[in-house]
Amino acid sequence: MKAFFRTLCITLLLTLMTGCATNTYVSDENIGKFDDLSVKKFLIAEIQPTVEPEKRIYLSLVSHFDFDKSILKPEDITELDDFIAKIINLKGHIVIAGHTDYQGSDDYNEKLSFRRSIVIQQYLSTHISIENYTFEVAYFGENNPIVKAHSLKANALNRRGIVIFTQA
Repeated sequence: MKAFFRTLCITLLLTLMTGCATNTYVSDENIGKFDDLSVKKFLIAEIQPTVEPEKRIYLSLVSHFDFDKSILKPEDITELDDFIAKIINLKGHIVIAGHTDYQGSDDYNEKLSFRRSIVIQQYLSTHISIENYTFEVAYFGENNPIVKAHSLKANALNRRGIVIFTQA
């Protein structure tokens, strides 16, 4: 199973690096597995024509958090604005998951990842009609790193928030 995900990660990374389209299709049962991909930015969109023709799933990755910070940077705001543009006329469920790098205690990292999730939720809540969406906030601290290393680059990639929208 690990070999499969490693191969999937490498394939996706090579695809992104060679300039192919960033839109990818993913099934419901696999949406949570994208937490482990070692890519900096991606957007996943799905249309299921045989089951529910109008159902859409979008995923956005906010990956510019500074060390020990939960402040959105301009690049993240652009990413979230693009995400909002995709879902603004839809109704559904939004899951926000915050993450940290390995530095700090488990308790501190859980609280920091929670703050990162909340700042994303607050931004979304001020830019969309919240009665059209239900929110779920998750926080994982240093668990589920994208890159299992202790370098500056790995730490930067692991300081992230993931936003998943599923159309109702």
